[in-house]
Order: sequence, then C-alpha cells, then structure tokens
Amino acid sequence: MGAVLIYKEKAYLYENQKFSTIDIAKAKKYRVGAILSGRSLIPLAFKLPLSLSPEQLAVQVELKMYNEGGLDPNKEYAIDYLSYPLEHENSYYIEAFAVPKEKLDEEFGEIVKKIGFLDIVFPRFIAYKALYTQKTSENHLIIYIAEDEAFAAIYQAGTFIGLRSIDSLMSIAKKTGLEVAKLKTYLAQKGIVARNYTDDEKHIVDQLLEIFYKNIEKIVYAVNFKRGYFGIEKIDRIILDFDGALIEGVNELLQSFGVEGDLHYESLVCCGMSAKESALAVAAEYVQKYDSLDQHLNFTLYERKKPIYTLASFAMAMAIFIALLISGGAYGYLLYKESVVDTRIAQEKARLARLQARNKKMLSFYKKLQNEKKALSQQIATLEDEIEVYEETLTTIPFMQQAKLQRQKMMNDIVEALYLYKLSTKSIEQNGTKAATIDLVSSNKKRENIARFIDYLLQKQYARVETQTIKRVGDVYESVVRVVK
Repeated sequence: MGAVLIYKEKAYLYENQKFSTIDIAKAKKYRVGAILSGRSLIPLAFKLPLSLSPEQLAVQVELKMYNEGGLDPNKEYAIDYLSYPLEHENSYYIEAFAVPKEKLDEEFGEIVKKIGFLDIVFPRFIAYKALYTQKTSENHLIIYIAEDEAFAAIYQAGTFIGLRSIDSLMSIAKKTGLEVAKLKTYLAQKGIVARNYTDDEKHIVDQLLEIFYKNIEKIVYAVNFKRGYFGIEKIDRIILDFDGALIEGVNELLQSFGVEGDLHYESLVCCGMSAKESALAVAAEYVQKYDSLDQHLNFTLYERKKPIYTLASFAMAMAIFIALLISGGAYGYLLYKESVVDTRIAQEKARLARLQARNKKMLSFYKKLQNEKKALSQQIATLEDEIEVYEETLTTIPFMQQAKLQRQKMMNDIVEALYLYKLSTKSIEQNGTKAATIDLVSSNKKRENIARFIDYLLQKQYARVETQTIKRVGDVYESVVRVVK
C-alpha cells in the first residue's frame, strides 16, 4: 500500500519505491503524513517508575509536560513520547515532546483545509527509524543540515536514543555574512578543509571551522551524555543528510574530539533512490511503515473522520431503532431512553474527569506564576547592579577580541595534539586565556602518547604542561593534564 507525503504544501505519492505527484482529493485513500519542523517541538526528558502500565505512563507523561515542561494550561497541545526501560534503575527514561496547536495550524492549516485530515505528523529525526528494517549492531550518528533546521540524531543498533540541535544553514549564513546558496556551494565543494580555500577565502574557512567546531563539540557532549544511560561505546558510521552531498572535514573534526569507532563517513542513501531524493524517501518510508516500527512519534491533531456507520453511537441508535420496530411499542422506547441517559451519564463523568485534570493543571500553573513573580522581584532588585556591571563591561570590549583569539589558539593547539596522538578526552575546561585542564583517556598500549602530548604542547612555548592526576581502571589510563600559558 502506498503512502502520501506532504512536502512544501504539495502531495507526493510514494509507491513501490517511486515518487509521483498526486491530486490532494485523491490522496484520501492513502495514509497521509507530513514532516513537522523540529523548531516547533517543546522537549523534556525525565524518569518514571517501571511499574506503570501503558495507560498510567501516558497520563504521567502529560502531567509532567504541563507541570515541568512549561505548557500553558489554556492552550491545546499534541504530546507524544519515547520510553526506554532502564532495568538497573527500575525506571523508564522518557523523551517527551509537545507541539502547540497554533504551531501545527501555522504549518499545516492550509493543507488540512484542502484534505480535511493528516494521519501522521512527525519530526524528521524519527523518520530515520525507517532505515532499520533489519537488525543491526552498528551505532550511527545521522547529521541533518538544511536551510531552516539542523541536528544530529544518535541511533544505537537501530534504536533512536538521542538528539542534538545544531546550526542550520540560515544560522551559519547569518554568522558568516554569506548567502545561503553560496554557503551550500562552499560546504559541498570545499567543505571545512583549509587547503581547499584560496588565500582570499581564508577568512571564510576560519569562520566555518569555528562554527563547526562548536557544533561538533555539542554533538560529542550529547553522545557522551547518552553513553551514561545506554552504554554506547563507539560510533560505527556517520551518515550526512545534506541534499545528497558530503561536507569534507566533518569526519576528521569528530576524530579530533576523540570519538571512538570506525567513523565510516557517507551520504544518506535510502530505498534505491538517489542521494538527493533519499531524504524525502526515508520520510515517506516512515509514513508507509509506521505501524510496523517499534519506535514512532505522531503529533497530529487532524485525525480523519470515521464513516458514520463505524461509530458506536450510530450502531447503538440503529440497534435501538430495530428493537423499536420489533417490539412495536413502549418497551423498546424505554430501552432507548435508558441508553440515552446512560450515554449522557458517561459523557458527564468524562467531562468531570477532564475538568478535574484541568483544575489540577491550573493550580500548578498558578503556583508557577507565583514563583515567577518572586523571581522577577529579585531580578528587579538587582537590575541597577547589573546595569553598572554592563557599563564596566563596555569599557573592556576592545580587549575581548584579543582574549578570544588567545583562547582559540590554545584550544586549537590542544585539539591538534589530541588528533596527532590519537588520544580521547572526557572533557576540556579552559580557564580564561592562561590555562586549560584536559581529562585524557588512553588504553594501556597508548599510555606513552600522554607524554608525547605533553611534550608537543611544551614545544608550542607553553610555560607549564604537567600531569595533575593519573589513575588506571582495568586497561584504561585516565590522566588530568594542566596547561598554563
């Protein structure tokens, strides 16, 4: 059975791994899905007891989103989540997301007016789940970069376990002063490798390297954070979803941060499609295979209306009508009145339950407003002091650029040394322009590389490079190195 994907307000029929445009009116006989911008999502991560039933879990997730996720109880939201059982902690790790209805209307309102419904509304990062129709033991880092959205999604053995937003093309263009089209050309043809740029373009590659360095740092932090929950030990494959192109240098930059694994670097390919079509194809596959996937998200508030003959109320009314015809009189009528009253009672009970839940959310919201008022009062009380600090800061601006260059040089030297001697690091803490602390990790057979690392930085004319602590756990050495300019 084919599926219809709404993309840029057009409908595309995906059938037998082929795309064709389709009239909106004819799309109704297929499952219809649309990609939701990740910028519309409100995320929240938390834990809940493993003893909860699926129904209880859903209720607790919604309450958490309102009480801790900052949702407005006066607004309507679509809420969905992914749950991960942590047996050793006897709890679920929950990744929950909410989307305000106003955001959904903004993105899909016009298309819903034409078609009347959307079966599945999903963010792009979960669509890659459709790539894993067969079991795999590999860990993948999927990096998506587009004009208005960019992120890195972590898939452990085919299971989505983490997400990190990074700079989109529009954001990078704004920071570099380049047009988006020109920026895409530079990245696709020259990447972030200095030797590929002319002397006149050196300032461009320097800016790109600085931006990508910060983004890769965010990605590596996300991988290390998820390692604590899921025990992910390495990255086998880096898959880039960048309009069918590769950005040269991304793989090397990840290696320089000490990311473990083979790090095979390749462009996204899916479903027998070309690299440029694969991003759309994997989204269509997600819609088509939705029911068979062991992980999925759906934020639709535009469910298709069921035919009247499938509704329970219609079936009940028809049964009563037939009974009336058979009985021919008052008995059947009384049965009908009784069923109407029972239905009304059930509706009022449901309404009461909704009001009670809403009242609980309103009380929580009221308490939150009180806390915000208290926090604002404290901020107002200290505002004059902050203004004075800002005035003093303005006088130091001429010296800030020089300090930034000194910090960047130190960080570049450290990263270069890490890359040369194939050392991993748990963290790099930089204290102003004068010092940095690096937490190195090496295997037994590479421990001599720590000494080479120190010697390399001493050759860079740093005043002092010394090991503060060193410990061994199994066949792994962990050493804290202090660098002073």
